[in-house]
Amino acid sequence: MTTPPPHYGRQPTGQPPHGQPPAQGAQPGYTGYVAYPQPRPQRQPVLVWDVVLTIVFLVGLVVLTAFASFMGLFVVMASDSCGARECSTDFIVLGWLVAMLLPWVALIAAVTVSIVFMVKRKLAFYIPVLGAVGVGGALILGFVIAGAGVPTS
Repeated sequence: MTTPPPHYGRQPTGQPPHGQPPAQGAQPGYTGYVAYPQPRPQRQPVLVWDVVLTIVFLVGLVVLTAFASFMGLFVVMASDSCGARECSTDFIVLGWLVAMLLPWVALIAAVTVSIVFMVKRKLAFYIPVLGAVGVGGALILGFVIAGAGVPTS
């Protein structure tokens, strides 16, 4: 006996497939087929170039994140002109913290997603590139927030 064709979203009617006689004494809803365990699908092969490129990009992302965090240290210099005019130190401190810490959050997220993608054997080389965009965006966001605390005129 062969396996039945897939139902594609339809529920089996309990009727035997076309061309087969009905089972004698079968209960309603019983199709006469035994469910055998399906063989596990073959895993994709490991793409060595993807793993190597992802690791190289992750190392570069760590260097970029350290540099961005170092640049974030200097965001506090936005308060230099606050002696002569009224500034919002809350915005300056928030921008400083965002520029210092958010790049590391982007790095941790990129590393975690890259590892998950490599374990699942999906392409992962672009995840550190997206993480680099996130690190740069976090640094710019910190600059903008700190700049909002300093009046322009």
